[in-house]
Amino acid sequence: MIRLRYLGHNLEVPEGQFVIGRSSKCQLSVDDPLISRQHAVLIVAGGSATVEDLGSRNGVLVNGEKVSGAHTLVDGDTITVGSQVMTIHGLASGSARPRRPEMQTLQTANLFELSDDPTLETGIRPLKPEGDPDRRVNELSLIGVVAEKAMAMGKLDDAERLLERPLKDVLARVKKGGPKVDPAVAQRAAGLGVKLGAAKQGAAWIDYAIDLYLALGELLPQPIVDELYTVLRKTPCDAELLHAYVESLRAVADTLGANERFLMSRIEGLEPLVGLK
Repeated sequence: MIRLRYLGHNLEVPEGQFVIGRSSKCQLSVDDPLISRQHAVLIVAGGSATVEDLGSRNGVLVNGEKVSGAHTLVDGDTITVGSQVMTIHGLASGSARPRRPEMQTLQTANLFELSDDPTLETGIRPLKPEGDPDRRVNELSLIGVVAEKAMAMGKLDDAERLLERPLKDVLARVKKGGPKVDPAVAQRAAGLGVKLGAAKQGAAWIDYAIDLYLALGELLPQPIVDELYTVLRKTPCDAELLHAYVESLRAVADTLGANERFLMSRIEGLEPLVGLK
């Protein structure tokens, strides 16, 4: 049985064509703005497989190297489409080629050109197992790394386009009162927002981090508070929003432990940085 190892799960790849892309009509539908509607195709026959780019904007990587035309795969090859990385297993013959997995994310970031296609399909339907984090968690984890590489390369608009939808999705889920957002996801989202706001020197994404934790009714994590002490000296946030957040924390101060009270005092100390006393 030939299978793809992706996001910690095995997905069986049957004989014939297996298309990967954003379209819901693909055999593997992945919600990733770096992926075209029909991005790549795996062709499986007789225990062997090839992968071919379907004219996507960003191409296909095998073991970290961009390929063209039909590329023959061997067992254990790593395939990268957009910011998604998967490994093929179960091929009948051939020995594994040496791979450099540590280079994949960086090379993906260097190669990407974002699609102008505004149509975004929901995705990863075949792979969502019971009890696992939803697809937005996986998307934020993967795209966040690529976005950070884009910021490091000075491609701030590209980084913002990558992050805008998954970050806003996290905030929307919190405000709608749906399933509880994992604390690690909330911290990652807020951290990316502050980092993007600092890089673009714009208040909107810094406000995002504060708004997210106001909606959660929780204390901002210590690392983000520490970063805000640096960022707010150069890029102010919405003073009224910050004040509303601080007041919401004061309302529950009696329920906080000693460490939480100290963190709250640190958050209160942000107000003078944006002109509040």
